Amino acid sequence: MVTSAAPGNTSVLIMPSRQDYTHPAMAKKVQSNQIRTKLDIQLLALNVLTGINSDSILRVASKLNIPPKLADELTLVVDEKRGVSAHKPLKTEEVKSFILIVCHLAKQNQALIRRAVALMEQVAAQNTKPQSVTLLREYLDKFEKAYKQYQIYSENTSHDNLEKLGLKLLVDLLFYSAPQGCSRLWSSLKF
Repeated sequence: MVTSAAPGNTSVLIMPSRQDYTHPAMAKKVQSNQIRTKLDIQLLALNVLTGINSDSILRVASKLNIPPKLADELTLVVDEKRGVSAHKPLKTEEVKSFILIVCHLAKQNQALIRRAVALMEQVAAQNTKPQSVTLLREYLDKFEKAYKQYQIYSENTSHDNLEKLGLKLLVDLLFYSAPQGCSRLWSSLKF
């Protein structure tokens, strides 16, 4: 339920559109696919910024005692076969493992992430475009290309929206690189 202001300073109650709750299994699958996509895109942004590769993911997975099968699946996100596993929902334990890997890699690359976010804040304060800074320009160009390659079956997303998403992901990665990063990422999924 949403309340909005209407002309004349009166509030109007706007009811959400009817949703069909007769297929909870389908709703759970959609949510699971959305969780998978969100985690894939976090890893994609991390890959684009830091240059992590399959070997990095496999090393971290081994260090964290994550099953090799899941680690292999996650490497598809950073390899040229992006989008191959995007529609395969994850089980709860797989989501937790995925989160551990993303947060661990973010912690390893925290200095670079912090630098990118600081540059982003500086650009915003100077009222200039992110493309005026080499690190941000290269990141955004690579992110747009990688995102479009990853989202093969998705509708086209505008350049501006991809730029906003890419910059938002940088801030998210900074939060996920912090000591409570795994908890933050887990709660952001609304599991």
